Amino acid sequence: MKTLVELMEERQKYADELSEIKLKKASIEEKLKSATIGEEELAQLKSDAEELVPKAEELKKTISKLDVEIEEKEDNLNKAAKSIKEVQKGKTQMEYLKTKESALDFARILMDNEGSSNSARKAWEANLVEKGVTDINKILPEPVLIAIQNAFNDYDGILNHVTKDPRYAVRVALQTKQAKAKGHQNGKTKKDESFVFIDYTINSAAVYIKYSFEYADLKKDTTGAYFNYVMNELAQGFIRAVERAVVIGDGKNSDDDDKITEIKSIAEETLDQLFDTQEISVDGEFDSTVLETLVKGIDKLAANTTPILVTSKTIARKLKMVKDGEKRYIDPQPFAPISQTGNVIAGYQVYVYDWMEDATNPIIAFADKAYKMIGDDVSADRFEDYDVTMNRRHIELASVLGGRLGQYKSAVKFTKG
Repeated sequence: MKTLVELMEERQKYADELSEIKLKKASIEEKLKSATIGEEELAQLKSDAEELVPKAEELKKTISKLDVEIEEKEDNLNKAAKSIKEVQKGKTQMEYLKTKESALDFARILMDNEGSSNSARKAWEANLVEKGVTDINKILPEPVLIAIQNAFNDYDGILNHVTKDPRYAVRVALQTKQAKAKGHQNGKTKKDESFVFIDYTINSAAVYIKYSFEYADLKKDTTGAYFNYVMNELAQGFIRAVERAVVIGDGKNSDDDDKITEIKSIAEETLDQLFDTQEISVDGEFDSTVLETLVKGIDKLAANTTPILVTSKTIARKLKMVKDGEKRYIDPQPFAPISQTGNVIAGYQVYVYDWMEDATNPIIAFADKAYKMIGDDVSADRFEDYDVTMNRRHIELASVLGGRLGQYKSAVKFTKG
C-alpha cells in the first residue's frame, strides 16, 4: 500500500505530464492559425491534436482517482493522529522528532522537492502525520534544531550587544539637543525650550547563506552527522555575515546583487548625529598616549551604557602590551591569548575579528544596545523565523533582517592618525 507522500508524489508526476500535454496542444493550435501552412502539415497537426485529447482525459481520470485516495488517506491519518493525541493526553510530539531518522527524513524530503519550500512543507507535514506527530504546526526534527542551536547557544559576539525589535520597519526619532530647566526672576519673561529632533526609518530585507554539498555524501549519511554539520556551518556562516555587516559592512559594492542592503554598518554611517570620530595612531608599539587617545574617543559616546570595542587581533595585542612610564605592563595579563569571543582590555569589552585587520577604521566603538536590529530574531529560540530550502546541490538558510544605530552619538569611528 502506498503512503500519503508516495501518493502525493505520483499525483504531482501526472499533473506535470498533463501540463506538458496542454502546452503541446496550445503550440499546435498556434501553428494551425498560420496562413502559410501546407495541407500535409495541416493534416499532421490535426492528427497530433486529436491524439492528445484521449491522453489528457486519461491523465485527468488518474489524477481524480489519486485525489480520492489522498483524501481517504488524509482522513485515516487524521483519525489516527487524533487517537494518538488522546492517548498521549495532550503531548504535542512523539519520540520520532528526537531521532536521527527524523533529520534524515527531513533532508530527503527537502531534496525530493528540489528547493520548493511550499511542497516540501506539505510533504513534511504528511510525513509527520504518518509518524504519529500530533502537532504539525511549523515543527522540525530535534537533531536539525540542535545543529542550529549549538551555533547560537555557544555564541559570544557583538550580536549579544544589539537591541532586537521584531518589527520589519521601524521609525526612529532622536532628540539631539538636551532640554534643561531654567531659573526665573520676577518681572522677566519665561523662555520657551527648543527641541531638536532627527528621524529616520530602519527597513529590513532578506539575508541568506547558501552551502554547497555533495549529494552522494548526503545519501550515505546514515547517522545524520553530515547533515548536522552542514546545518551548523550554515548558522555560523549566517552569524559571521551579519556581524561584519553591522560593524563595517559586508564588503560588497552598492550595486552588487548579493549586497546586504538593510543592515547599515557603523563604519559606513553618514548621519552625523549618530556617531563621532577620533584620530588614533596605530603604527608601531603602543604607549600610554595611545590609551589616553582611546579613552578620549570613547568618552565621546553620549549613551551611558557599556562601551563595546571591535578591532583586529593585532591592535588588541598592542593594547595589552602597553607599558607605563616605569616600563611595567599596564594590563595584568599582557601575554594571555587574544580570544575570538570577547576580551577585557584596559577595562573595556573588546571583540576581535579577522576582517578588522584591513578595515578603514582600526577600532569601532559603540554603546551596548545602541545598535537596533529589526526583523527575525538572530537566535535559535524560534527557528521558524528561518526559511530552509534545499536542492540537489545546495542548502540555504535565510532570514529577514535590518539594522542601524538607534541612539544619539552612540558610536565612535577611530581613524588612523
